Amino acid sequence: MPKVFNPRVVQLAHVAMAVADMGRAQDHYAAVLGLRATARYDGAVFLSVGAAHHDIILRAADEKAFLGLGYQLPPDADLGAFVQDVRAFGLAADRKSDSHPGIADLVEVEGPGGNMFQFFTAADTGPGFGTHGVAPLRLGHVAVVSPEAARLRKFYEDFLGFHYTDDIGGVATFLTCNRDHHVVNLVGLPESRLHHIAFELAGNSEHATACDRLSLADVPTLWGPARHCAGHNLAGYHYDPDRVMIELYTQMDVYLPALNQFEPRPWHKQMPLRPQSWRPDQMTNWDTVYGFDLVTA
Repeated sequence: MPKVFNPRVVQLAHVAMAVADMGRAQDHYAAVLGLRATARYDGAVFLSVGAAHHDIILRAADEKAFLGLGYQLPPDADLGAFVQDVRAFGLAADRKSDSHPGIADLVEVEGPGGNMFQFFTAADTGPGFGTHGVAPLRLGHVAVVSPEAARLRKFYEDFLGFHYTDDIGGVATFLTCNRDHHVVNLVGLPESRLHHIAFELAGNSEHATACDRLSLADVPTLWGPARHCAGHNLAGYHYDPDRVMIELYTQMDVYLPALNQFEPRPWHKQMPLRPQSWRPDQMTNWDTVYGFDLVTA
């Protein structure tokens, strides 16, 4: 029997980054990807895909850096009790009011390896979906590189209640807190950085449109669109101006936690499909030539 699936968080809410050139970074996320600025505060720009007040936070700095992740808790979660639970788990936690545009009350947690998290129950609504640029549907998942990946996984699984859904060669581990195949991908390497940010597109036809719009902005597509094995999503990758990879995807596997398997799809080669370890050479279900190393890129 699979373990009980009762995660503390609902979804990934935002990704915060320091950027070396705010103008170029904001132009990419706003003009090229189509996100809309919702606030400017303390040297940072907050950008929304559409529904949420913000999905991406860009903060001006001398060099790029990964600043942290935001996760939304259920609306009835008790933030005071959450702080106590975090501290009982052995991590530092601070509750803050009005420290963040769009979020009146949040808990900031310093996780393993110095990874920063913000947890909240409610945020202001977004400006609505735009019609220019790539115009993704939502922020879907994130991949984080850390020498403390094993300890981070323990935090995600033992404290936040995420489920393991797949791994690639024991190096990249996929975890979820909802029905998406993965919400976070933890990559164990001797460095600390953001590996990639993934946005879901509205439909498969949007891949061609997205690649065309990237091309018009002189942004090359690194790989894809093609179908992965882990997650079986159609995915294409490009670099933002700070060489953080951006993934655009559709058709992510749907996880059924009660069965510890994925909803059947015609392209699955296993029925039922369950969480497993994939080899590093199994990056694509189509045997598409993989021109770069996704782990070290």
